[in-house]
Amino acid sequence: MHKIDWLLDAVDRLMEMVCHLLLVGIIAVTALQVVLRFLFNSPTSWSEEVALLMLVWFGMIAIAIGIRRHGHIAITTLRDRLPLPLARSVDFLAEALLVLFSLVLLWQSFALIRLAGVQVMPATGLSRAWLYYPVLVGGALMSVNGLFNLAAGRVAPRRPELAEQELPGHE
Repeated sequence: MHKIDWLLDAVDRLMEMVCHLLLVGIIAVTALQVVLRFLFNSPTSWSEEVALLMLVWFGMIAIAIGIRRHGHIAITTLRDRLPLPLARSVDFLAEALLVLFSLVLLWQSFALIRLAGVQVMPATGLSRAWLYYPVLVGGALMSVNGLFNLAAGRVAPRRPELAEQELPGHE
């Protein structure tokens, strides 16, 4: 289990670097478009599509990283009032539903890619499938990260106020 954990951490670190590069790219392309449009009155035809592509890739990869790290916003008012064993069951159910959703997302991404693959984005000439490949990649990463969280018993972020009550296996 430790080797898988190490491998997933390495993949997530790599994906984090990809997200950083995508964010820099989004900012650069958008800034270029603004400068060219307002200072030189000569906008590009491709910048909006390229920024959109990078944004979609960024979003889907970042969601998967957030699942591994439990970095997403959660409303825990009810869960926090439950006894710890019941709260852990709620956390497990939430993680299992998240995995189910990510598997459906992964499965449906194939149909989306096939359907969109026949269309072309007008400014770049790229296949519109490139807008849906992130759903495939993100769905796969989300599924793997969520399944590992379930297998490792990491179904919720640590709650420091309950550290002394935590069950074994909750890191």
